[in-house]
Amino acid sequence: MKKILQIASALVFSFSVTQSKAQLDDGSIASNFTFVDMAGNTQDLYAMLDSGKTVFIDISAAWCAPCWDYHTDGHLEGLYNTYGPAGTNEVRVLFIEGELTNTDAQLTGTNAGNTYAGSSQGNWVAGTPYPIVNLSTATTGASAFMTDFNIGYFPTIYMVCPDRSVTLVGPVSTAALYAAKSACGVATAAVDGEMITALQYNKNLASCDSVTPTFRLANIGTTPLTSATITLSVDGTSQKTINWTGSLATYESTTVTGVKVGSLTPGTHAISAVISSPNGIADPTVANNSTTASFLIYPPVGGAFISETFESAGIPNDWAIVAGGNTTWEEDLTVGYSSTASAKLPFYNIGSGQVDYLVLAPMSFAGGSVATLSFKVAYAQYSSSNTDRLQVEVSTNCGTSWVSKFNKSGATLKTVPPVGNAEYVPAGPADWRQESVNLNTYAGQTNVLVRFKGTSDYGNDLFIDDVNFSSFGVGIEENELNNNVLVYPNPIANNATVAFNLAETNTVSISMVNALGQAVMTENLGKMNAGDQTYSFSTSSLNNGLYFMNIKVGNNTIIKKVTISK
Repeated sequence: MKKILQIASALVFSFSVTQSKAQLDDGSIASNFTFVDMAGNTQDLYAMLDSGKTVFIDISAAWCAPCWDYHTDGHLEGLYNTYGPAGTNEVRVLFIEGELTNTDAQLTGTNAGNTYAGSSQGNWVAGTPYPIVNLSTATTGASAFMTDFNIGYFPTIYMVCPDRSVTLVGPVSTAALYAAKSACGVATAAVDGEMITALQYNKNLASCDSVTPTFRLANIGTTPLTSATITLSVDGTSQKTINWTGSLATYESTTVTGVKVGSLTPGTHAISAVISSPNGIADPTVANNSTTASFLIYPPVGGAFISETFESAGIPNDWAIVAGGNTTWEEDLTVGYSSTASAKLPFYNIGSGQVDYLVLAPMSFAGGSVATLSFKVAYAQYSSSNTDRLQVEVSTNCGTSWVSKFNKSGATLKTVPPVGNAEYVPAGPADWRQESVNLNTYAGQTNVLVRFKGTSDYGNDLFIDDVNFSSFGVGIEENELNNNVLVYPNPIANNATVAFNLAETNTVSISMVNALGQAVMTENLGKMNAGDQTYSFSTSSLNNGLYFMNIKVGNNTIIKKVTISK
């Protein structure tokens, strides 16, 4: 474990969940575990939950100073003493040592140096009334626990409700911990139904014209739940009704796949699910019977060109971010390849295993025989062992299935050496590398979705800039080394040359379009022969700035971004 959540003991009461990234999304289902604590007692998570107890878990490390500060401030101790077995008997508290190389000696205060595997902040056992579990590489289920609970930093403080739903409560006061418990359903004498985290696993949905929601239905009544009515609404208008039947014991839950909701207009929508009539009677507790999530319907299929520098408005509104957690793709308005804007995936603050998508607006490659994506990337590993991954995936069926066309990670993805315990920021153009992806397989398709997929290894930040797509016919021969067209020099002072290869004789024209979409220069080159071609032109009459060079060959056009800087 390398990074820790930086907190200070003097600020205990100002802690908030917003200081940290969710390890698991709130509402996720906790996997069961059975461990033996340092006193020799078995701790079974589901057994505690089935008895109706809310379980608070502190995953920390013996060497972790912020963890020690929170531990010695006594907030979990206060929670356990007041609301645990010796108090009102509502909660259970566990301390779990999450550094798998740590020893019992470290937990009892033996400091054997400055390494993770030897150092200790003090005696964690003395005075701690609740169980302490020391996981190690030899503990059965230890690695699975760290993976299932997506531990990316210490301390991580989770609350697990009896229905097995997880909430990241963070290192907060006793009062705040107990207040968080109010979100957990309490079994009532009558049959009850509870909606939990609608669309949890496909939140931030993106689709061409429809969505199929999934959500969890839980029973917090004391008798089995065998039927319920679930109503799906979009933007406040009822769309579908699901008559659910099954059998859920107290605190049991199930995943329900809703019916398809379609024929929606492009843009962002809110979908909600509401449960009623559990077992055919009025629900005694209605406050927890609904849940809502948002989703995006893609705009209509656009043209065959994208040239995005993130300068004008950051990440375009018609692109979709499908987030794997609370921290995901974002616009960075401080750094870019040749300016001060880019798309950023902050792996530095994203726990291992999280997957995040940046989905571009749908495009039509109809009539084309050549299709190419190019982009610039900047990335530094945290250390040489980190393998954050970037992929480019393509779908031609509105996101039902995806094919990977680009896949780099770790040392093959990095553009600069590892930077260690500092969040990476590109220092300049030398930090960036041009990537080109051959998409000829999809030339001729009428609805093509392309997305960037980032998979975190809890490494360091990744940046993307100058995303360019082009699809065109046989007029220009594909050349991946120069992205089909080479303009040099770029940036341009007063004169430039464009080089390309024609597959057959055709008419060619070149125009320069400014950032407002105005054609400010046009050169008609007439009919040109097949083969390598070059054309030199003057830009002395143009002002400094960003331009798009449109090279038209017959009825096909390719766009090249250029900068004029005199």
